[in-house]
Amino acid sequence: MIDRDKVFTYFNKFHGPFTPSTNGWHEATCPVCGKRKFAVNFTYLTGKCWTGCFNGFLVDAIRIYHSISYFEALELIESMEPGMLHIPASVNRAAKNARISLPRGFHSILDGAGPLAVRARDYLEGRGFDLNLMDRLGVGYVNVQDTNPLLDYFGRVIIPLKRDGSLMYYLGRTFIDDFNRYKNPSKELCGVGKSELFFGEENLYTQKSVFLVEGWACAGTMGNAISMQGSVASLIQRNIILKAPIEQINITTDANFYQNGLAIARHLLPFKKVKVLNLDWFEQNKIGKDPNSIGKENIISLEKETPFMDQRLLYTEMKKYNKMSLL
Repeated sequence: MIDRDKVFTYFNKFHGPFTPSTNGWHEATCPVCGKRKFAVNFTYLTGKCWTGCFNGFLVDAIRIYHSISYFEALELIESMEPGMLHIPASVNRAAKNARISLPRGFHSILDGAGPLAVRARDYLEGRGFDLNLMDRLGVGYVNVQDTNPLLDYFGRVIIPLKRDGSLMYYLGRTFIDDFNRYKNPSKELCGVGKSELFFGEENLYTQKSVFLVEGWACAGTMGNAISMQGSVASLIQRNIILKAPIEQINITTDANFYQNGLAIARHLLPFKKVKVLNLDWFEQNKIGKDPNSIGKENIISLEKETPFMDQRLLYTEMKKYNKMSLL
């Protein structure tokens, strides 16, 4: 895991001094354009320049500034000596106050060179994922068996669900062809369930527009996306979206679940800009049924062609799908 204190030290040294802003953001000098227009959020390890030259992961900003590789940027961060410079206490608590622990034997997806490490990376790359992005999102794998069967995630990719930088829950997806594809911790252990969180939830606070998709794999494919772990957004999930500063939601349920997207739109329409993407054509033409199988480029093109939803269009679409009871 990336040490936030060392990232703070790096930015204060090369692009500081910091000026505290609001909602956990700090102002610094932009590593790309050199103007003092760079906003940094250490909870989510993201930054954006108000000139529009950068919006993304802080490690990428470091990589661009020094013209080095991703791994060299991580090594540079690790070489920092925090000394007396530390993240402000409120941010530091949010980043380190995990509700639960990761499974025994967890490793970052980029760590390790053994057969299981290679197989985990092959699994993710085989599904079209950028391993650097997966590492940024905290995805890893488990290569040790636990004596407690309930806590044993051996041979599984671990997908973390975080809030304010703190680990709240995780999903365990097998990459060694276990009979059960997914194994998730109990709600009793975590205090929350998967329907109360989003994978990629930080995008609600760092992006202007996000795709709302069903599964984590689709969120990983799109990048600027959140997944609800199902085809229906729970009341808690809807409330999280409504309270977040995100401006536009592109609801992207799997093929044949367009009507579920319309039902979600009904709750969001009065407060957010909303589009509901219909993926049925892609499945009918044997291209795929979800963003992961259809491809990011196709989904982005569809989003551009899809009109913004309003009450009249919602009524028309609901009537077409015989879902008037949802209005």
